Amino acid sequence: MKIFLVIPLFNEEKHIVKVLKGVLPYKLPVIVVDDGSLDSSSLKAQNLKLKNTTILQHTINLGKGAAMKTGADYAFAHGADAVIFMDSDAQHNPEDLPKFIRSLDEKKCGVVFGSRNLHFGVPLVRYLGNKFASALVALFFGIYVSDTLCGYRAVTKNAYGKLKWESTGYGVETEMVIRTGKAKLKFCEVPVETIYHSGVKGVTPLDAFGILAQVVKWKLTL
Repeated sequence: MKIFLVIPLFNEEKHIVKVLKGVLPYKLPVIVVDDGSLDSSSLKAQNLKLKNTTILQHTINLGKGAAMKTGADYAFAHGADAVIFMDSDAQHNPEDLPKFIRSLDEKKCGVVFGSRNLHFGVPLVRYLGNKFASALVALFFGIYVSDTLCGYRAVTKNAYGKLKWESTGYGVETEMVIRTGKAKLKFCEVPVETIYHSGVKGVTPLDAFGILAQVVKWKLTL
């Protein structure tokens, strides 16, 4: 399979160089989608002048879900059979990439979800919130994924055409799980390491309540 790596980018000037250098050994075409960054993230990525790396830009911040869609659309239009999504904040370990590649290529999974080991080193509130989200999605939609909010995941071209998520923000991960269940796509979970460091952005409690409201909406509309 021809697999592309899609990296949504927003204000990660401290981490993007490390992320891009970290994925180099895996020789995957890389699509970076700068989602209207206000810092030097995009400039630092461009200054690396890496071969096989394309940098796309949103003129304004549209949200993570929109950036993922822009990157996936570009990748599939340029010959990708599948894409792997990786965050730009250096929380995802590039050494886990082969797990996604094997699941896509050998196990023929349409969607591959990364699952963090939430039992160790994760704040209790985040752990409980994630487990609650997994249980709620399972109850409403009949699909259980142990880590609905992990951004490290992959999707084939065929599966992408059936997902068609609408979320532009952080709700995209949960919506992908729901739509995977609704479309009855074959999916896999792979264990991934999460690297925690200071200054990490992500899903806030306010975002979490917004996602919860979206789950209820999807229950009523999908």
